[in-house]
Amino acid sequence: MENEHKGPINHLDEKKKKSMMSRILVAVVLGVTCIPALIVGSWFWFAIITFFLVFAVYEILHCRGKKFPWYVWAFTYFIVIVYVYWFLVKNNLSEYLALKSAGKASDWTWELERWYAEPTLSIYAIITAMGVYLLFSLINKDFDFGDVCYFLFMTIMVGFGFQCLLYVRYHPFYVWYGTPGQSPTAVFKYWHSLIPMAFVILTAFGNDVMAYFTGVFFGKHKMTPRVSPNKTWEGFFGGWLLSGSLALGFALICDANGFPLLPEFAVFSAPYKWWAVVILSYGLPLIAVLGDLSYSLIKRHYGFKDYGTLLRSHGGVLDRVDSLTFCCILCSVLIVIVEKGWGFFL
Repeated sequence: MENEHKGPINHLDEKKKKSMMSRILVAVVLGVTCIPALIVGSWFWFAIITFFLVFAVYEILHCRGKKFPWYVWAFTYFIVIVYVYWFLVKNNLSEYLALKSAGKASDWTWELERWYAEPTLSIYAIITAMGVYLLFSLINKDFDFGDVCYFLFMTIMVGFGFQCLLYVRYHPFYVWYGTPGQSPTAVFKYWHSLIPMAFVILTAFGNDVMAYFTGVFFGKHKMTPRVSPNKTWEGFFGGWLLSGSLALGFALICDANGFPLLPEFAVFSAPYKWWAVVILSYGLPLIAVLGDLSYSLIKRHYGFKDYGTLLRSHGGVLDRVDSLTFCCILCSVLIVIVEKGWGFFL
């Protein structure tokens, strides 16, 4: 038995086997639930993201085991909803008022995909949140400055992260609608527009899965015991290289068949932005690890294991989307940089 532990492959005890089987089962259930909504997109993806957002905000408020007054709950839900959806409401209402003033109010319809030109985080909302949470600390002696910082960070990261989950799925429609004479075909709706989101999910979750299995079977050297005791350097490099290569292969195969991630990211045709695809493929796994460790640092600081129990062995919603939201944020930022031609190397 001692020799088994010294070999290149780690021995799996019963606890690890049960945890692995539970993780696989929950992952299958999530796949069956979320993949159809991801493929169909439109309001189905919007609904599934909103569903998980409700639980994510609940976990922000509940995970620390500290009882906050009702007004903290109400404002936290409100401000996160503002971060995620306000620009969508504002743009639709602005269009309605413009059409109404032109006497064409009957032509107005609420549109979803059209407005995802770039991710938007209102500075007014951030300033408002800062002021309100500071006010809470003044009127409630149990709501200290640490709570102010915690809620500011968590609401911004969760709100912006979930907005980018929508942005990466819907931005291809904005690009498509902006091309004269184009109208979405079935192939575009359910496949081509899906490719950027599938790429990010494949990278983020692929890194999680491959790092987990590489770490379980080959992990020997602890990476950050203080923040995440189970992470190893073997798992980190295994997850990074394998998921990055998988994502790059996926992007190149799609591009070679005439389906680039986005027109500006085409590799085998103009503008030949191979470097942007490589950066995304091998950069996103690193950001996924950063997201995971950032949320883990908060858990260790406040002394709780998981943000929630909704996903059983996977923990809560925030335990699963931490790396995914960070990846979506990076992907969204790089899309804006490439499309606007910012930077000396573009």
